[in-house]
Amino acid sequence: MKKILSVIASVVIAITGILQAGALSVQAADYAAQLRNKGFPDSYVDSLVKLHSKYPNWIFEPLFTGIDWKTAVKGERSNHSNQLIEKISSYDSSMFCKCSKCYTNNHYVIQEADNWVSASESAVEYYMDPRNWLSEKYIFQFESTKYDGTQSKLGVESILNGTWMHDSLITYKTTSGSTKTYNSTTKYSDVIMKAANDSGMSAYYLASKIRQENGGAKATASAVCGTVSPFQGIYNYYNIGAYTGAKDGLSWAAGYLKTNKSTTLYAKYNSKTKKGEGTKTTISADQYMTWRANKGNYYYVRLYDEYGGYTEGKSGYVLVNDCRTTYLGDKSTGWGRPWTNPYKAIYYGAKYIAKNFTSQPSGYLQKFNVSPSSYYLYTNEYMANVAAATAESATTYNAYDKAGILKITKKFSIPVFENMPGNEENTVTSLSKVSGLKIKSYNTSSVSLSWNKVSDASRYQVQVYRNHKWTNYATTPSTNITVKGLGNFASYIFRVRAYTKSGSNTIYGAYSAKVKQLTKSNTIQKFKGESTNNSITLKWSKHSRAVGYRIYKYDSKSKSYKKYKDVKATSLKISNLKGNTKYKFKIAPYRNYNGSKVIGTKSGVLSVSTKNKQTAIKSAKSNSVKRIKVKWNKMSGVSGYEVMWSTTSNFKSNFLSNYVKPASKTSTTLKTAQSKKTYYVKVRAYKKSGGKTKYYSWSKTLKLKTK
Repeated sequence: MKKILSVIASVVIAITGILQAGALSVQAADYAAQLRNKGFPDSYVDSLVKLHSKYPNWIFEPLFTGIDWKTAVKGERSNHSNQLIEKISSYDSSMFCKCSKCYTNNHYVIQEADNWVSASESAVEYYMDPRNWLSEKYIFQFESTKYDGTQSKLGVESILNGTWMHDSLITYKTTSGSTKTYNSTTKYSDVIMKAANDSGMSAYYLASKIRQENGGAKATASAVCGTVSPFQGIYNYYNIGAYTGAKDGLSWAAGYLKTNKSTTLYAKYNSKTKKGEGTKTTISADQYMTWRANKGNYYYVRLYDEYGGYTEGKSGYVLVNDCRTTYLGDKSTGWGRPWTNPYKAIYYGAKYIAKNFTSQPSGYLQKFNVSPSSYYLYTNEYMANVAAATAESATTYNAYDKAGILKITKKFSIPVFENMPGNEENTVTSLSKVSGLKIKSYNTSSVSLSWNKVSDASRYQVQVYRNHKWTNYATTPSTNITVKGLGNFASYIFRVRAYTKSGSNTIYGAYSAKVKQLTKSNTIQKFKGESTNNSITLKWSKHSRAVGYRIYKYDSKSKSYKKYKDVKATSLKISNLKGNTKYKFKIAPYRNYNGSKVIGTKSGVLSVSTKNKQTAIKSAKSNSVKRIKVKWNKMSGVSGYEVMWSTTSNFKSNFLSNYVKPASKTSTTLKTAQSKKTYYVKVRAYKKSGGKTKYYSWSKTLKLKTK
């Protein structure tokens, strides 16, 4: 009997196992279909299904770049020094670039530090291909870098484990070389959590970034030790601005302090007189300095040479007013610099990253900027290390694992490129894939689409990619539609799929190939000009999506408007112009799109005339009763001068004028009707030629009281 029961139990267990396996297989198939429906190519699906089976709370979304794979790789390598790899023996030599610029005289060109060289095309392709990193350890390079309330100090400490920052108070070297503790309670994990909360950045991302850039058992890295000349006491935990090495980053963190004119460096500061004294050293304009302390109206500084290896010079005191402070303090350009302790470097550095990488919200996009919402494709990239995003992902994974939070809900935005090797478009056998999707027309707020008809389709679903996700715009029975309500000078991606009803079921076809379009720009508003006798200053309103502006100037020879200059600011002064001459201008915004500059809609014509030459009035005085003595500077090429005086400042009433000639005469005495009365005086030159009189501009107005 026991044998029979044992056999029955074994059969039941086997059947249960088969049923569970079958259920899991169905679930996996369903999830695979969901991924394909989102737009993931088949080459992504298997890896994501495996991750989902282990971490069902993880959410995967495709980030459609709209960029051809080969184009993206080429763009990232447009400057080979932007993609670096460590020259170590464990790497195959195929990972190192051997082009004529990166490999000379049988040696690889060192691009940074002692052993960093340019990565090869195959190395860039390897690290750039998202499909190589769809595992639980490396998926985190696609996780959002935005702050998440579930992140904890414990998780940050897990990331910092093994470094000098783990469970440690903030201790550092000051600008004078002494050792100081920030306070008795604040640890590195505390400032990282506060920086994350206030900046909106992920605390785990910040901690991983710091560990990747400058982590170690001891604080010996150049950017965090506080002892590197000439930037003693300066810190840069994220290596912001470290384009060719740590000293570049320290120069950035120090705030680029320099003199704005020739001035004096004093050896000492007298706290009683509040002035510099002692040995004086003359320093020229544009002399770079590292801030050391504030002393009254002076900075205590350390001089250094910006070029040639950052050579350290003398220390001393220089007047604050003689220094450029554009990149210091809490203003928008300052970011709290100089970063004279780790707290400032971590806190303000997080705010800088949040502000400057808004359109690149993942570690992957900060390394490979292929974000469809970015104006700076293949640039504005945080680090040159081609493997940085992958390495940071591993750090994050280990921290999540130790903190026991791997299974909580996490969102991953995974880039998908056009024409990736091994990608095959998803197909649905019941309906054909929409073909022939194209842009018919577009303006500032809409894009018109058309596509080929699909047999048996009853309607078509139109989707628009914006704000980092696909959204349903509308359905239509037609094979064309105008998508409205779009922003001007903005990039959008579109796709369409056919569907039909079969009983209670909806059968969808595969999405079409995607098309991308930049809408037209609005014209620049408040375009105006101000002039002098030899210059015109153009001013205009900022365009929210422009990275710069193109100024056109009318050319009388070709009778057309030609490009004059591209500028980033919202004003432009044009000098060395002819006086009393009309000039005509147009303006258009521009932005970067698909790696090239796109010019927006030109404005209407702005006509601005330069003024006539202005007479320089020297003085207007009353030395005797009812008399005004007026003097002015002589002007060449004129016939004489008109002098006007009035009891009203606008010269609209109670005014008289007197003509003075010849042109060599530069003074006159005016008679007034009243004594002890306020009068206003101005002068202008005139020239007679061919029976016509040409008047130059009035001088400034002088005010006086008669005797």
